[in-house]
Amino acid sequence: MPVPSDRPATAVDEKLLHQAAERLIARCMARHGFAYTEQRPPPPTTEPDLRYPLDDVGWARRHGYGTLLAGSRAAASDPDPDEVRNLTPEQREAWYRTLMGSDRALVVDLPERGRLTTSDDGCTAEARRALYGDLAGWYRARRTVDHFGSYTLTLVTADPGYRAGLTAWAGCVHKHGYIASSPDELRELVARTEPASTSVRPPAAEIAAAVTEAECTTSTGFSRTLRTLKHRYQTQTERRFARELTALKSYELQAMPRAGRALADS
Repeated sequence: MPVPSDRPATAVDEKLLHQAAERLIARCMARHGFAYTEQRPPPPTTEPDLRYPLDDVGWARRHGYGTLLAGSRAAASDPDPDEVRNLTPEQREAWYRTLMGSDRALVVDLPERGRLTTSDDGCTAEARRALYGDLAGWYRARRTVDHFGSYTLTLVTADPGYRAGLTAWAGCVHKHGYIASSPDELRELVARTEPASTSVRPPAAEIAAAVTEAECTTSTGFSRTLRTLKHRYQTQTERRFARELTALKSYELQAMPRAGRALADS
């Protein structure tokens, strides 16, 4: 167990940890005779959390439902990285096995969320172990914190205030011609009625539905209710899993010098 610390990892810390992990993975892959291109950290998202009702009217006018429904508009892409496209099937299997590991698994049982597993060998596991030391402990803390949003969502949507707000919201969208008792139903309606397209611009019908959803969320006061509930239950979730949150911060802080050394050695 790492030494507790009150200092949280910053965005710069997270970027450094990502870069160091990728550098360590690349070195490990090279030792096994495989090429690997270090992956950049994902850019910060500006998309609203669409697990909740959309309440940003301006964003809805520009993006519709964003990436939530964009799959039907985007052309299919090759999921394989460049390094494996020219490999034989056997070589490709070996590349992925070297990167991701075998069936030797670390297991985390999350309350109400079931069992999560990851390999404890392979280059990805080796890189994480080099950074965080206790791979099993870090994985348990990391995956628990990753699910904070899911725990908060469950509590929010079970609250009577949320259900009352949803009823008012459904009445509002009905007045605009949509028969939907929830944002999910409204979005499914759009997905069913809009043909697949390679255009990156959302169809007009999608934008109209998204704008209606956002306008009804704000005009009924549902948006204010959501902000209150999300703050309340996020705080409750953080208190419930305070030990895991503290552990993750500590693992990250103790990994920082190792990350710096890994990048300096290149």
